[in-house]
Amino acid sequence: MTDEPGKRDALSDGKGLPRRRFLKTGIAGISGVLGIAYLGLIGRYLTPPAIGSDPLLPVGKTTEFSLDTPKLVVYKYGGIEQGVYVINTSDEGWIALDFHCTHLQCAVNWIPAIKKFACPCHGGVYDMKGHVLGGPPPRPLYRRIIRVQGNSVIVGGRLA
Repeated sequence: MTDEPGKRDALSDGKGLPRRRFLKTGIAGISGVLGIAYLGLIGRYLTPPAIGSDPLLPVGKTTEFSLDTPKLVVYKYGGIEQGVYVINTSDEGWIALDFHCTHLQCAVNWIPAIKKFACPCHGGVYDMKGHVLGGPPPRPLYRRIIRVQGNSVIVGGRLA
């Protein structure tokens, strides 16, 4: 800017991009990118995995799973790490529970001392079969397809 009245500085004569417009455009662009990313997260929360969409994968031998003791099995499918709790129950047989809380998809933990699943994010509590005992979860843990073939335990996608 010059000290002479009536003289315009180089940015106000139509050449270049005024600072105010540059900042507005930059902020709008960043906000748009963040908004689209946020919508993607909301979409993932509102649309759980398709029923039975994962292929059946072996997760261990029957001898590796103690009676009435959930065991977390982690595997990769589609490049994404997935987890499932496999349980050989004394009254219901084999069940597999998705390890994501049904509230906001946080990973639940099995707490052996109290024999319950607990979600560390918002305090959701589930029994050994995935039924909600407390907290904000709207529904039980999702059950996964499970089969025993010979001495192999095989787990697949979500059940209805």
